[in-house]
Parts: sequence; C-alpha cells; structure tokens
Amino acid sequence: MRKILVVLTLIMVSCTLSKEEKAEKLIKETLKGYLYHPDSYESLSTSVDSMFIDVTTIEPIMEITGEIKDLISKIDNCERRIEFAESSMDIWNPSGYSSQYSRGEYARAKKEKEEAQSDLDKYTKKLSRQFTSLKENVVKYHKGEFTGWVVTHRFRSLNGAGSMTIPGEMIFFCDKEFTTCSGYEADKLEGFVEILKVVDEATSDEDVIDYFKENSFSL
Repeated sequence: MRKILVVLTLIMVSCTLSKEEKAEKLIKETLKGYLYHPDSYESLSTSVDSMFIDVTTIEPIMEITGEIKDLISKIDNCERRIEFAESSMDIWNPSGYSSQYSRGEYARAKKEKEEAQSDLDKYTKKLSRQFTSLKENVVKYHKGEFTGWVVTHRFRSLNGAGSMTIPGEMIFFCDKEFTTCSGYEADKLEGFVEILKVVDEATSDEDVIDYFKENSFSL
C-alpha cells in the first residue's frame, strides 16, 4: 500500500508541474551534452508557446540552404570564368596573320569557356532542384496544427576554458509531452526564420537568389 501511495504522489507531482517547469527539466538534461561545463549551468528565464510547425523540416531546410549558398557561389565563379575566357578569345581571335601561339591561346580560351559553360549548366540544374526541395520543405514546415511547444530559454554557464560565465539563449522545440526536444542557438535560428520569410514572399527563384547574394556573408 505504501508503494502505491509513493507512485501516486510522484504522478501527482509530475501532473502539477507547469509547462515552464517541464520545459526547464527537459532542457537541463538536453544541455548536458551541449555545454562545456554542464555543472555550471544556471537557468535565467524560460517562456513556452504553442507550436504549429513540422520540426522535422528544420534540419533539411538548413542543409538545403547551405547547398544553395554553395551552388550560387559556384555559378558566380563559372560566369566569371566564361567572361574571362570570352575576353581572351577576343584578344586572340585568329585572323589570316595569326601566329601559332595566338591560335593556341585562342584554342585554350575556347576550351575553358566550353568547360565553364558545362559546369554552369550542371550547377544551374542542381540549383533548380534545390529550390524545388526548399519550397516543398517550407510548405511542410507550416504544418498549421498543434505539434508541441516552442521554448525560448536564457541561461548562463562557464565557457570552454572554464574561466568566465557567459550568457546563452536558445530556442527549443519540444514534443507535446515534454519528453524530447531539439535546440538551436537563437541567433542561428534568426537567419533560418529570415529564409522562411524570403521563400514565403518570393515571386520567383530570382528573388531568393538575390537574397542569398546580398547576405552571403551573414548566412
């Protein structure tokens, strides 16, 4: 009988925990594998809001974003190679009085242009596929039904050297029962949210490309 009462008491305590308390308990356990010095962890504030998104799309969207950045950089490089090759072809354009050296330089520039154009076509096709995948995942992200809890959590802990206490802010996505969660640094998630907004508001792929080009150093 005593054992039954103990179990019932534990269940009642668990049921009376607030959402914030449940979130903090889960987050503390999660941060043990993230912080340099978990024992120095100190919670500062926690806010919990309902979540209506598909969290399984966050990582794919981040990965696709990185691939799009890389492809845009490669495409820009190809376009520069083509421009330089065309300039060289104009300089070494053979005529009736061209030397063997001039014809050789022209041939090399022509080959470089053809190779760059081939790479450009390849990367452009890959970019188109990545844009399609990005848009599909963004649509899935906006699930529209209750899926759990989004938790904004501020804390402090010792840095890697253990010499000073530093503040931290992370966003956690928890399931409905507060049994599992995934967390991201708040500043990293700000860039993610900005990308969602750009994709949602874009009228063409060019709008998204322009955003990536303008923010290539901040993403």
